[in-house]
Amino acid sequence: MIGLGLKKFSCDFHVHTCLSPCADITMTPRAVAKVLTEKGIDWIAVTDHNSAGNVRTFMKALTLQGIKVIPGIEVHTAEDVHLLAYFPDAETAEDYSSWLYDKIPDISIDPEKFGYQLFVNENDEFIGMEEKWLGQPANVKIHEAIQEILKRKGIFAFAHAERRMGILYQLGFIPPVANPVLVEVAFKKTLHEFPSNVAINCLHSSDAHSLNMLKPSMVVECERRTFEAFKKSLLIDYEARVRINWV
Repeated sequence: MIGLGLKKFSCDFHVHTCLSPCADITMTPRAVAKVLTEKGIDWIAVTDHNSAGNVRTFMKALTLQGIKVIPGIEVHTAEDVHLLAYFPDAETAEDYSSWLYDKIPDISIDPEKFGYQLFVNENDEFIGMEEKWLGQPANVKIHEAIQEILKRKGIFAFAHAERRMGILYQLGFIPPVANPVLVEVAFKKTLHEFPSNVAINCLHSSDAHSLNMLKPSMVVECERRTFEAFKKSLLIDYEARVRINWV
């Protein structure tokens, strides 16, 4: 039952852009906005690998289409674990991104073999290319990455926990680093694999690297699509406000 003053929003909180080396170069603002609109998705998070370089552009472009964007990053830690970081605004995400960038080894790659890492403007025009390989682990441990997220008033979730580069897949356990721990679960059928001794709130997303992967993964009920509402819904009022679409 939806609460008084609350609205239902269709969400996908793990979306890559053309900046991620493993994403299609078609993941540009206008193209993404078109598909999101067609699928009725009105609240997303942009979470490129190790960078917030396209966040501001996507926030500007998608807002014009009525789609709210939470600025984020998918951090690749030294343990080969992917961690989703979400921030209150673009400036904070970019600040974390700058801190993280200095921790990434100075290794460049052949984009023809490993994928292009493209910066884009609101008109879907490519305006630059990242030379440093964003698909590699940064020299940052999980606890340090989390500490820096929390220092900036952000929140975190362990990405696709039971898949490759997920915390459960890589390390075999979920550390009790918060109460509850926000964990992205890829498949409903694997829920039984998660430990019962750690309080977990489940996040489900598309982890879209191409346009056809975008999907309405969750429904969140809140008054407005703000970062504070996002945070409260996922961490405090989860049972009342969040519904997973296991598609």
